[in-house]
Amino acid sequence: MSNLNTPGLNPKDTTEVTCEKCETNTFKEVVFIRKASKLLTGSPSDSYIPIPTFQCSSCGHINKEFTVKF
Repeated sequence: MSNLNTPGLNPKDTTEVTCEKCETNTFKEVVFIRKASKLLTGSPSDSYIPIPTFQCSSCGHINKEFTVKF
């Protein structure tokens, strides 16, 4: 996820993203959680992997571009 504090990046040069479902332009960060078996990781217990994404703050929809394909 990009940071607007990147030198040379002007927000006026970017494209607005809206919700595919309700067309709101505000989002909140949410997290997908994936579980990795201890057999795969070699650790003594299963591990949990957080994967951040964005969810519409109005209707809760997650745009296709924000969905992680597993």
